[in-house]
Amino acid sequence: MKADAVVIGGGIIGCAAAYYLARSGLRPALIERRGIGEETSCACDGFIMLQTKKPGLPLRMAMSSARIYERLSQELGYDIQYRRPGGLVLIETQEMKEIMEGVVDRQTKEGMDVEFIGNAKLKSLEPLVSEKIPAAVYSPMDGDVSPIYTTRALAKRAAELGCEICTGSAVTGIRVQDGEVRAVVTDKETIETGTVINCAGVWAPEIGEMMGIHIPIRPRRGHILVSEAVAPALRHEITDARYIAIKHDPSILEKATDPTFRQGISLSMEQTENGNFLIGSAREFAGFDTDCRFDILKGISEYSTRFFPALRNVNMIRSFVGMRPYCEDGVPIIGPVSRVHGAFIAAGHEGDGIALAPITGRTVAEMVLGRETEFDMTSFSFDRFLK
Repeated sequence: MKADAVVIGGGIIGCAAAYYLARSGLRPALIERRGIGEETSCACDGFIMLQTKKPGLPLRMAMSSARIYERLSQELGYDIQYRRPGGLVLIETQEMKEIMEGVVDRQTKEGMDVEFIGNAKLKSLEPLVSEKIPAAVYSPMDGDVSPIYTTRALAKRAAELGCEICTGSAVTGIRVQDGEVRAVVTDKETIETGTVINCAGVWAPEIGEMMGIHIPIRPRRGHILVSEAVAPALRHEITDARYIAIKHDPSILEKATDPTFRQGISLSMEQTENGNFLIGSAREFAGFDTDCRFDILKGISEYSTRFFPALRNVNMIRSFVGMRPYCEDGVPIIGPVSRVHGAFIAAGHEGDGIALAPITGRTVAEMVLGRETEFDMTSFSFDRFLK
């Protein structure tokens, strides 16, 4: 078998890359060892929350990606359940307020529509929020989407445009000769190609080793609770300032005195169209252990009721864990590998994979085709780790 390019990884990033490659006229192949979207992309929330993105290139890419999402259902011919209800970052302490003041100042300079609000306005937006929460940051730009619907819609449309989707197929090797990609070897066949895009998420380092490169990505475990279905009660995408503080500066956990803070527990919350609350989250480095920890789930449950006391009357029906691909400097790797001609990486998005998927897929396709990209991607290049 021959392919113009081989995408490794059938999560939302890999499916986006395959879609944009196929839309550009290439005939790619997508290799996934399990099924489409069955790993990280089905074990996360659907936030397209711009407020959680680092000011600079991550935020600018997220805003561009959000614009793509507005028309993506129509473009793919599949309802991915995109909506834009707006988002709230709840602030519990003065320390968190000071952190958010710096974040909001930089986000405003990037062109975000974002503002501080007090408890009175917060209660008018979200009546169930606690009276004890003094402030929040609000943006009408935040939205959400169904991660699994989006992932499968991208794969389906890519296939319709000529992409070969190879599920249940594990990559066992990548042939590199004279510094150039020659083929991708799976447990079923060898695919001749001059281009490979590593979109394997937390398994990206394993694929990198096949080409003799070390990729500094490791899994960060995240827990999510799922409630019983209840009547519509939550109007916005919800997170808290601690979520942003931990994400932007993981070292803050070492200084924390609150036990839940030291566990990396923060608030992320949305209500699905079916009425279920998805409540998280926690960030821990636990290798590839996907077991749910009761103490973490208990911590998330107790922490969330500090913001929404009414949750004490809602039953939780299940929980799950997802592996977030964390890159050692906190931003993803997107671009070519200078050491191996024809090799590209699109991985390490951690909790930003859903929000950044469309712009990442489009950018990688443009790089493969040698076209100009919307953004200067130098700071996300793999070569930053070679210096």
